[in-house]
Amino acid sequence: MNPNNPAPDETPPGELLFPVLEPAPPAPQLENAITAQPSPVALPAEPLASRTADPVSSGLWNWVVPCLFFMSAFLLVLYATPYMIFHWRLLDAQADAEAFFHKRRAELRVEAEHADGRLDVLDKRAQLISLGFREVARKVAPKVVNIAHYREPKEEKLDALAKKILIYDPDNERRYILIASGSGLIVQPGVILTNYHVVRGAQRLRVSFASGQSIGVDPDAVVMDAITDLAVIRLPEKLPARVKEEAHNSVEFADSDKDVHVGDWALAIGSPLGYRWTVTQGIISAKGRLLPLLDLVELLQTDAAMNPGNSGGPLFDQLGRVIGINVAIASDNGVNQGIGFAIPSNTAKKITEQLLTSGEVPRGYLGIAMEELPAPQAKKLKLEDGGVIVKSVIKAEAAANAGIQTGDIIVRINQDTLNRVEPIRHFRQLVVELEPGRAITIEILRDGVRRQLTLTVGKRPANLP
Repeated sequence: MNPNNPAPDETPPGELLFPVLEPAPPAPQLENAITAQPSPVALPAEPLASRTADPVSSGLWNWVVPCLFFMSAFLLVLYATPYMIFHWRLLDAQADAEAFFHKRRAELRVEAEHADGRLDVLDKRAQLISLGFREVARKVAPKVVNIAHYREPKEEKLDALAKKILIYDPDNERRYILIASGSGLIVQPGVILTNYHVVRGAQRLRVSFASGQSIGVDPDAVVMDAITDLAVIRLPEKLPARVKEEAHNSVEFADSDKDVHVGDWALAIGSPLGYRWTVTQGIISAKGRLLPLLDLVELLQTDAAMNPGNSGGPLFDQLGRVIGINVAIASDNGVNQGIGFAIPSNTAKKITEQLLTSGEVPRGYLGIAMEELPAPQAKKLKLEDGGVIVKSVIKAEAAANAGIQTGDIIVRINQDTLNRVEPIRHFRQLVVELEPGRAITIEILRDGVRRQLTLTVGKRPANLP
């Protein structure tokens, strides 16, 4: 036996004996044969012992997985909480906004329904106001007249004048030139009230009534008061039948001190720019206005449209009562700009009665010339109110008879102190309102000492401007 080739039965020491599996010989190839697919081989089931989990590995997974789950859930909640809070607040805000919108929408609906009802009521009231204006116009229009101011043409210019501007008066069969026209008001049967400047200098007047009928009047039938710019026309006692009924109208005067207030309705009726019986509407804009050319009468201001030709016409309230006589407008172009003035009804009524009774308006007169007290001097004398300095005294008049001297400072008439603004105008207003023959008390400053003098008011001369 060869030691290098041990026998098959002999196993070298230190080696394990494992059977050697030789590869199986290939299956014989058959010509034209179909190779069959191998069928699945059923493997023997794994023993139960081999499928039992490792106790250490199993315990680790039982602890890690829940921790990962809870940590993920915690992080998710932590991350999502601000968004959830914001979302909840947003929902609350949306809910509040929605509730507010619903509430506001309901309020608007209620307000709209209320406004609709109010508009209906206001529309009815507006209709009533319009109807009221209509009835006032119908009521008072027959009491308003147009007054034409005529003058005779000069003989040397008569041929040069065009015939179309000459107006024939059938009442006295003469020809006249139409100078201007204004308005007037029938205040009593046969008595017409108008402005002084409407009739001033006229040689013939023609009064036209609402029906279109007219009558000629001579200037000697007119009595006037230049200070208040009022005039009264007396119609003939024996009037033609065509105008007799209309001439016997009369009006109702309102109390301009108590019944007339700023903001009240006002209707003006007259013949602006020749358009007869024109009605305009406005309100009383102010009271107590003074104009440079009419500075002794406190006037009503209105925005009822007035133009040249409205002068002498009436201003009515919503009840058809006379509250003023239209006298002037404030304008830089001569036509209406929304500011008109009227003589208050109380003044118009008083002047009318005085003109009808005595043919004039008796006014108080002291017989002095004045100048305004300078402000530094008033301050030095510690005068809180205004004062006027007597420049000269007319002999034998009321002031001279009472002992008033040049240089005296007048500060009070009866209980009325003088205004600090325009004290001379205020003093004149107080004096002209005094009745001639009345005893009054005047307070003066002479040499810095206050004195009270009693005097009897004189009568203002008729020719005094």
